[in-house]
Amino acid sequence: MKKGMIQLCLLALCLSLTPVFAEAPARDLITVDSQNGEIVRRQAPRFEDGISYLEEDVDFPSVKSDFIYMIDMDTGQVMIDKGSEDQIYPASMTKMMTLLVAIENAPALDSTMTLGPEVFAGLAEAHASVAGFKPGEIVSVKDLLYGLFLPSGADAAQALALEEAGSEAAFVDLMNEKAAELGMSGTHFVNTSGLHDPDHYTTLRDLEKLMRYALENPTFNEIFQTRRYTATPSLHPGGLVWESTLFAKISSTDPAKIANDSILGGKTGYTNPAGLCLASIAEKNGTRYLLITAHAPVSNSPYHILDAAHLYDYFYDHYSKQTVLTADQTLLETKVPFVLFNDKLTLKAGTDVVLNLPNGDDRSALQIETQLDGELQAPIEEGQRLGTVTITRTDTETPQELARIELTSPRSYKRSALLYGFHQFQLWVKAHTVFFGLTVLGLVLCLILIRDYRREQRRYKSARKKRKRRPHL
Repeated sequence: MKKGMIQLCLLALCLSLTPVFAEAPARDLITVDSQNGEIVRRQAPRFEDGISYLEEDVDFPSVKSDFIYMIDMDTGQVMIDKGSEDQIYPASMTKMMTLLVAIENAPALDSTMTLGPEVFAGLAEAHASVAGFKPGEIVSVKDLLYGLFLPSGADAAQALALEEAGSEAAFVDLMNEKAAELGMSGTHFVNTSGLHDPDHYTTLRDLEKLMRYALENPTFNEIFQTRRYTATPSLHPGGLVWESTLFAKISSTDPAKIANDSILGGKTGYTNPAGLCLASIAEKNGTRYLLITAHAPVSNSPYHILDAAHLYDYFYDHYSKQTVLTADQTLLETKVPFVLFNDKLTLKAGTDVVLNLPNGDDRSALQIETQLDGELQAPIEEGQRLGTVTITRTDTETPQELARIELTSPRSYKRSALLYGFHQFQLWVKAHTVFFGLTVLGLVLCLILIRDYRREQRRYKSARKKRKRRPHL
């Protein structure tokens, strides 16, 4: 009796300290082995920016720009990331934000304004590039927008700022407000033209956010991709003809150095601190790329444009779109804790995942990993985000993350009050182990004492009965 009672109490103590459900640590990756379908847990790898994995390829071109950021515009896949979050000086790439804010705040494109002397104040002293307008000239808003962007005219930038905000400082406030709205947390503007100022800075990743947003605007997109434009301001009877600074450089460069015919448009930039900069887009064979480079050496050679042309050519020649995941492919099967019936959860890709991969690449080098956001438990709502699936190249010196896709619950899961209550009881016991152990031990001792007391009582009563039955001599 005593031995069985102690064993029963110890069993109850152990059961109370055993978790009902095994929980995956939030930072673990749940990897689905493609060979046998088993789920393996391991620590998440760390990813580092850079282009070392590309430079291992003997065909990868030599580039001069210190900062490079390139994405596939259709998939969002990052092709190159070299210092995309480092602070840079944008020079005239600033005018992409100037153009966007001017378009969004401009009156009708065919409306006109007269350029006063204040438009041109200080531009010559700052050696700013200009579109060629004259004081007193009557100019349409449309001509100012093209004059701002194609020849990178600071006179057009100043005119638009004065017309739309009353002063350059007020217009710059609008630019910074737009940057904050777009999530450009590493950006701050102090002027409309990109003239150097230590407090005028951005990052390549911020510029990519700006471009992705701005290119959705039809007017911005048209101007961004225009190669040549003729303006008709009042004091230029023959008109003003502008060529995009990007395409003007391409035309004046040795054709043997730039064989690329896929570049659609872009914005150049240059100051001595910023170096040679370029933000551009290209399209070929149905694939669109966005590329931003900064801080190429200042030289008679247009290294920013040469870098872009060579990088575009490399990816068009060596990469192609490949389907990595299909929409109905199962990524994770598990059970949802605290669900009494029908607790099976199956996470699928939900859509075909197409990536830009090297031609003839070994697909076995791709690692597909599902990471839960945290502890998985009911209740769960239909469509609720549960985690992400990460696709990684592992055949490089540093693992290269290719894509990260959000995973959501295919249906809702209700919590069982009974299972959840028992789980909470277990947690309470774990938090009060010493108290609970002493309580169980005290209970065991009490039971033993009660048992011994009852035994003594029975012995005493039995002895009394025997004494009564004895005959008196």
